[in-house]
Amino acid sequence: MQFLVLFSLVAGAFAFLDCPANSHYESCGTACPLTCDNYKNPPRACVLMCNPGCHCDEGYVKAKDGSCVEPEVCPSSAADQECGVNERYTDCGTACPLTCDNYKNPPKICNLMCMIGCECQDGYVRSREGRCVRPEQCPQRESEKNCHEEADGGMCRGYFPMWYFDSDSETCKEFIYGGCQGNGNRYATKEECLRTCASVWDSDDSNVCDLPAETGRCRGFFPRYHFDKSTGECKRFVYGGCGGNGNNFKTEEDCQNQCGNQAAQESVVESACEQEKVVGPCRAAFGRYFFNKETGQCEHFIYGGCGGNDNNFLSQDDCEAVCVK
Repeated sequence: MQFLVLFSLVAGAFAFLDCPANSHYESCGTACPLTCDNYKNPPRACVLMCNPGCHCDEGYVKAKDGSCVEPEVCPSSAADQECGVNERYTDCGTACPLTCDNYKNPPKICNLMCMIGCECQDGYVRSREGRCVRPEQCPQRESEKNCHEEADGGMCRGYFPMWYFDSDSETCKEFIYGGCQGNGNRYATKEECLRTCASVWDSDDSNVCDLPAETGRCRGFFPRYHFDKSTGECKRFVYGGCGGNGNNFKTEEDCQNQCGNQAAQESVVESACEQEKVVGPCRAAFGRYFFNKETGQCEHFIYGGCGGNDNNFLSQDDCEAVCVK
């Protein structure tokens, strides 16, 4: 009996709660009241939960400061806010929008929370910079980038200016992408193209033939050739498609032309410095220099004018440039 009296007193206290103007108390009011933000597009679904407290009278909506006002006096409604290019306003957008990072594998599970604000229009996704773009305008993922394939406009007939890396000229050039398929040698800006691909050809070591074979960070499969300094031969290896270094040739012939001749010259130079001094069979007298491997110095000698060997230099400077390390 005492409990019933206490309950009645508490209920009565709430029933006479002093609510602000244009509002009244409800013991089981809606959990999704009309507000200045949503009255033009009321929530389509709401949890079935009692929300006791002060609620706006009919014909009024709740403002951000908690007061109940007529809809027409709502301050600059959020529903009228200006959205960006390829965007639209929504009172109940998804909490898991499509982005450049997830559109190929959309979220399978998402909470049912309504997100109020600007969302991308159909057919667009949100980029990392916050812009709404076509999926084909999204920058390539790191694993998809490829600097060595030919430019490919794809099967579709859209018009999207893009950039590709031309490995022959070692520069980034513009081309028109149709909007679907194509390959990984496609970049939204020239800067992105250069940042990704130009490093393939840059090297702190001016002699690319001395560099080790490098597959790169991507996972493509491109048969290439590199020069193996230890054996003096051009060998086949698999290039991943991006990154790497300059010791990377499309054909064995290209590799030989770049590095094979150099190896032969180095071999000749090395053997020349190891050879003994040879005057030759003729009896002329030409002042020449040879490298004396015992003293490690270039020394003067008289050359007869014919025969002899490669350890024979016109000047001391020429000899030292080749043999003195």
